[in-house]
Amino acid sequence: MKISILFLGVIASSLWYTAQANSFVDDTSVNLTTRNFYFDRNYKPNDPVEAARDWAQGFIFKANSGYTSGTVGIGLDIMALAGFNLAGTSADDYAGSGLLPVSSSGKIDQYGEVRWTAKVKAGKSMIHTGTLTPMFPVLFSSPARLFQQNYRGTHLQINEIENLKLHGLYVDRVNQRDSTDYEKIKVGNPNGRFDQAAESSGLHMLGGEYKFSEQISVQILHANLHDVYHQNFIGTKAKHDIGIGHLLSDVRLFVSEDSGQSRAGKIENQHLGGLFGFQRGNNILSLGYMQSFGDTAMPTLAGSEPAVFLDSMSADFSNKDERVYSARYDYDFKDTPLNGLNFMTRYTKGVDIDLAKLGDENYKQRALDTELNYRFKEGALKGLNIRARHTRYRSDLPLTGQAFRPGDETRFNVDYTWKFK
Repeated sequence: MKISILFLGVIASSLWYTAQANSFVDDTSVNLTTRNFYFDRNYKPNDPVEAARDWAQGFIFKANSGYTSGTVGIGLDIMALAGFNLAGTSADDYAGSGLLPVSSSGKIDQYGEVRWTAKVKAGKSMIHTGTLTPMFPVLFSSPARLFQQNYRGTHLQINEIENLKLHGLYVDRVNQRDSTDYEKIKVGNPNGRFDQAAESSGLHMLGGEYKFSEQISVQILHANLHDVYHQNFIGTKAKHDIGIGHLLSDVRLFVSEDSGQSRAGKIENQHLGGLFGFQRGNNILSLGYMQSFGDTAMPTLAGSEPAVFLDSMSADFSNKDERVYSARYDYDFKDTPLNGLNFMTRYTKGVDIDLAKLGDENYKQRALDTELNYRFKEGALKGLNIRARHTRYRSDLPLTGQAFRPGDETRFNVDYTWKFK
């Protein structure tokens, strides 16, 4: 992008004139994360594909500068990635998992790349351009594989009013989790929800988030995937002390409609979901409900997952007309000898799924998820994080044509981070 070249030129000039130590150097952080990731999704015996299985080693190097001195500060963030296959050289036996790229000949490839983000700061507000990893409900960079999905574009964040953040963002290309190439952004089309997985020239987003207090916040966003769909989002999170514990809530509403040339065909959906919990001590018990209204399913971007309160590994639970019930239990082992350990289990059931293209309007699906995560917070192993996840997913959808097939899945990853500065 022309603007990216301009930013790099400005940064190079700035560095030439700021050789003396300043906040650009003093506030620089440098770290290296090694990530060992095992992915094993075993399908049911009658499935024509036995499994999706990969084992990979990743290296993530990040060097984030501070800002140059002056009213307007300039900086640069650099990230280098390298992923290596540990389990074989061919994808003939198993379906791809998304951890590593697979060539047209079926060879599992190693891969690596360098990404950069130029940044400018004035007052409390910032502009980032280059590689972006936005984590908004309407534009969500999926972190669910070896490397995080990222986008190419520019993000303006205005922070001049206390407790208020305003965002303006434009992206025109996406780098998927198992790729080094930027490609056009597409709408996801699992189970043939729309006429086609249409691509777009870009996406823009406007919105803001406001914290009324430490306990209550609200977020309002608008996104437009050009000539495909536009989507409005409003969400609120709250935590209320009732003496014997805390009541928690997370409510999210997405309203989506096709726009411009409607390249994916008709899109018309309202998706409402809420997760309500009770926290007492180290325990959290939560109940959730989601429902999809309208003539189609909720649209999301290809390669990502819907940013609803339900972060399921097995399916997205956002089909046309689907009603979803969820029960979840969390336990945090803080203030115990196992401080740093977190446990979660969740049961989810979706009913009344309308997938007329697959032959029925009353499909069902369900999943049982379990997760253990241990982060060493002190001692010689500080910086080590171990995460184990398992899901058992079942549905009555036909095997032919469906995007999420019944099976048992295990993911295990070990991360270790060295901080050099």
